[in-house]
This record gives sequence, C-alpha cells and structure tokens, in this order.
Amino acid sequence: MKKNYFILGALFILSVMLHSCSNDEDSDYITINAETGKDGGVTTAPVKFDMAQVPLPKLSDYHFFIGLLRNQKPGYLVLPYEPASSLFSDYAHKKRFVWMPKGTHASYNGDDNVLNFPVGAVLIKTFYYDNVQPSNTTKIIETRLLIRKNDGWKLYDYVWNESQTEAYLDTEGNGIFIPVTWTENNITKSTTYKIPSQTECTTCHKINPNQTGEISIPIGPKPQNLNTVYNYGNVYKNQLQRWKSVGYIDSSLPATSSIYSTVDWKDTNKSLALRARSYIDINCAHCHRDGGHCDYVAQRFNFSNTDMNLFGVCLVPLFTIEDNPYIINAGNSEHSELIYRLNSTEGAVMMPIIGRTLIHEEGVQLIRDWINSLPNPCQ
Repeated sequence: MKKNYFILGALFILSVMLHSCSNDEDSDYITINAETGKDGGVTTAPVKFDMAQVPLPKLSDYHFFIGLLRNQKPGYLVLPYEPASSLFSDYAHKKRFVWMPKGTHASYNGDDNVLNFPVGAVLIKTFYYDNVQPSNTTKIIETRLLIRKNDGWKLYDYVWNESQTEAYLDTEGNGIFIPVTWTENNITKSTTYKIPSQTECTTCHKINPNQTGEISIPIGPKPQNLNTVYNYGNVYKNQLQRWKSVGYIDSSLPATSSIYSTVDWKDTNKSLALRARSYIDINCAHCHRDGGHCDYVAQRFNFSNTDMNLFGVCLVPLFTIEDNPYIINAGNSEHSELIYRLNSTEGAVMMPIIGRTLIHEEGVQLIRDWINSLPNPCQ
C-alpha cells in the first residue's frame, strides 16, 4: 500500500512539474498568424536580452534570428518591414525588422513623424549585396541596430565576418571601408562600401527640436512610409494593420485610408510627382527638416510639404553652385542645384552628404524627369 502511495505521489509531482514547465515564459511560444492575429503554431522562445548590458558584443547575442544567422530568419515577433521607398546606399539591398518587449507598443504621432516607440524597442537593418564577384554569392556587410533606451535612441553597428557566420560590434566607430564588386541586371559594378562612423550616423539621425538639444531618432518608420502592403510569406497585409494586429501599434493609429502616404518611387503606375517627392523625402528630408542637420537652409523636403516653393521649386539656394540659380528650376533640370548635387560624388557638393560613394543613376533620372515636367518656368 505504501508503495502505491509513493508511486501516486511521484506521478502527482511529475505532473505538476510538467505543467509548470509548459507555462514557463522561457518555453516555446505560439506564433501569431499574419492575417488573423490568432495562434498559428509553436516556434522558438521569444527574444530576450538584458537591456542593461546593451550593446552586446555579437549580433547573435540578441537572439533576433533563428537558424543560421546569415539567413536572417526572424524569431518570435521580430517583424520584417519595408518603407514604401528606400534610401539609396550604393545599391546595397536591405532587410529591416522591428521588435518590441512584451506588452509594449508604439503610438501614432502624425503621418510624417516617426512613431512613438516604447523603451526597449529595437529597429534592425541589414545591408547586403547579391551576386558578389567572383563567386556570385550573397555578402552581408553590416547590421545596424537602433535601440530605444530610457535616455533615448542609441545606434550600434555590427560588422559581418568574411565567413558570414557572425556580426561583431564595431567598438571603434571611426568608419570601415569594404571593397565590393557585384552583378545586378547583367551589369557589374564596384565600390568601396563605407560603414559609417558614429559621427556620420548621428548626422543623419539627429534632430534638435525647438533648439533644446540634439537627440537621435529613426528615419523610416513613419505611418506615411509603412502604409503599404507587405508579403509576409503566407499572406499579403498592410504593414500598419499588421503591426496593430500583433500589438506593436496602439489604438491611436487612424484609419489607414486617411494617412497621406508616400509611394514606391520605382512604381511607374504612380504619378511622376508622387514618385519624385517620395524619393526626395526618404533620401533628403531627415536633414532638410526643422531641427535637422540642414535646418539652416530654407527648403523642406518632407513629403507632407505641399508648398512647392518651400520644397525648392524656384527657390534661390543659400549657396549657388555653377549655373544653377534655383534649387529646383521648373522645366530645366540641367540648371537645378538639386540635380547638380545628386549627380555628384564630390564631398563638398554631393547630396546626401554621406551614405553613398556612387551616383544613383535611376534616382537622378527620376528627379530629372519630374523637374522637366514642372510647368511655369522660374522667373
């Protein structure tokens, strides 16, 4: 009889232990279906790291990805995203992800303002090239992390090793040059890709609102840039709605139909004006805005600015270069300062001032076409 009681007691204890394990926060978690927001199966444990220890020495230490790190397969609630138009970075491709701590969410702050992200939020962006010569392989260059801490956004850069097995924190922050040759659309190109220094990162990401002191903020994750349909693998869904369905945006988000949104500059089904202004916004507006690095010049390149003179049309530049009397010379791209700067790689002339070593030929042509289409020549 005592033996039977012992066996029953042991079974009871075992069942309690199993039940406890099944509810442990470190156990496997349930995935969220991209379309319905409902449970969709078991996946790996959630992202977990000690914010007090950030920045961590290796990218893998954060556990953002599952499987081989170079495959960039996102883990639990590490959401891929993509802005409608992308900033040009010497033709590098990019993969972007967002992650927020459990129970936190971002809030709406205007169509053309970066979402208000919670403390602990992480924005992940990986830069890579396909068909890198001579072996036609994919080469990942760097992964940048923007992490929202108690005292604001912090920028960290992780540089990938040659074997593409790990990315290590750049502790110097002085900039790194990496030669790369790749083939795309049957055209082979080469550049010396520059991983930006900490100072250069700050130049683009800084803002000084109301002249109260500089802070760093993200550039891309604004409602105007995320109001597009994204392929999540098993479903196509509006990105803002997707973020909301998993709890990453709260109820402050308005109806997506009411958001004044940028477009993909490559989408020829959209108007030339929308495409050009979307391209200029993502490439230029972070500096040419109130409190931005180029606050001191008159033009404001944000997409929501519909005052075309303030946008640069027939606006006399602060510094005139060559025979370019206006920033955007309506109907005359060849004598527009904007084209002159976009079409240059000279450090003192080029725009954007950092982030590229090559001319974005397709982007420049888009802006040429738009300027030449503008009526009412400048007087």
